[in-house]
Amino acid sequence: MELHKLCANHEKLSPDPEQNYNFATLTETKMLGVSWKPNLDCFLIKVKVCLDSSYTKRDVLSTVAKIFDPVGLMAPVISKAKIFLQRLWRSKLEWNDLLPAEEYREWQQFLVSLENINNIEIPRRILVAFPEVIEIHGFADASERCYGAAVYCKSKNLKSETLVRLITSKSRVAPIKSLTIPRLELCAAVLLAKLVKRVVAALQLETAELYLWSDSMIVLAWLRKEPMDLKTFVQNRVAKIQELYPNQLWRHVPSDQNPADLVSRGVDPDKLLQQNFWFNGPAFLSGDDDYPNRTINCREKLD
Repeated sequence: MELHKLCANHEKLSPDPEQNYNFATLTETKMLGVSWKPNLDCFLIKVKVCLDSSYTKRDVLSTVAKIFDPVGLMAPVISKAKIFLQRLWRSKLEWNDLLPAEEYREWQQFLVSLENINNIEIPRRILVAFPEVIEIHGFADASERCYGAAVYCKSKNLKSETLVRLITSKSRVAPIKSLTIPRLELCAAVLLAKLVKRVVAALQLETAELYLWSDSMIVLAWLRKEPMDLKTFVQNRVAKIQELYPNQLWRHVPSDQNPADLVSRGVDPDKLLQQNFWFNGPAFLSGDDDYPNRTINCREKLD
């Protein structure tokens, strides 16, 4: 295959100025559908917002589908939109029915806020220069409306320079048939285990140290038990998690330090700009202090 176009974040990769493909003047390009600024080496999420005097359920779905975010960098925002869309399903609205006044105001406010996504720049580089230590940290969380997972990479070099970056995240709206919060937290843990497995394989980080975090003491206690001692729903999911990773990797994180909490509850786009720990992880990852205590205190009798 003959290479016709080339774009890089380092000019030495294009030694012939006449064959530089306007690198010096190129401020933005697309890579697999994702906008990238070569000069700043950062990703952008581009969204076109169309405000109107009325919206239907079809319009809402169309807007959600147009937010192209394959990596999950904007998962809290997309969760917010998915939760809203599920509310419309629960209200039995038809595809071409206009949104009621309250829902219209809420959706209009979301769309106005959505334009702020265009101002977010996410660094592409996830590793510090010449890393000596690489850790993968995965976080899981759930609410009654949604559950999700977020994966971060922490790297450190001999100069004690530390970098923590969001790699990917994924969210799922809670099923229409209601589940208890502990069971939704367990679903989030399954989602996280699968996501971390894919990240480690894709980035070839098999030697990286893994940390899996949940703020649910019940889920962490389930993972310490034999699957056969649990009820079917829990048994199947605990078995799947234990098949992917041993329970020794799982730790408890306080809810206010769990970035996956943003995914499970949804965040307005303008407020995501203020959530620094979504893109850079909780403060304890960047510091030199010990990580939160891994001790699990929970009743032995669990469903």
